Amino acid sequence: MSLKWLDWAKRIQSLSQSGLTFSKDAFDLERFEELRKISVEIMEEHTGAEMQKIKELFANEKGYQTPKMDVRGAVFQRGKILMVCENSDNK
Repeated sequence: MSLKWLDWAKRIQSLSQSGLTFSKDAFDLERFEELRKISVEIMEEHTGAEMQKIKELFANEKGYQTPKMDVRGAVFQRGKILMVCENSDNK
């Protein structure tokens, strides 16, 4: 069974998340915040979850909405190991 409202809420959330990340114009940012609010209202109406909880979940996501993946590996060659230092804001 397809939940059309859930698809709509996720699509609106995705658009707002990208817009909030990449827009610079204050009026555009205001519109993307409003889109985020609408997606939260849809989720609240159809799930019964608290609006604040949904806002917290949505607000934590940043950037272009893509599947989040991470791959790690080690390279050993002739008794040496390749070491990589990531540029991360989480340090």
